[in-house]
Amino acid sequence: MKETKHTPGPWVVEERSLNISVGPIRDPGVCRVYGLNDLGRANARLIAAAPEMLKALQLVSSHIDPDQASPFAAIVGAAIAKATQP
Repeated sequence: MKETKHTPGPWVVEERSLNISVGPIRDPGVCRVYGLNDLGRANARLIAAAPEMLKALQLVSSHIDPDQASPFAAIVGAAIAKATQP
């Protein structure tokens, strides 16, 4: 698996008075979501899940036969690239 350069998880969601903070337990202020509503909360949960989702996709990718072209492999590869490419 490729080494990533993001802040490692697990990440948490903390609702504050003006925004929702997202980030690792020791520093949940890595990202702030403005919008104390259902959409803002859903976005914050998705952002917080991203490190674990990337790890899961990398694990799945390691079990995909590179000689077998498939839409599944392309989707997994594209998501990993989106998260890891500058």
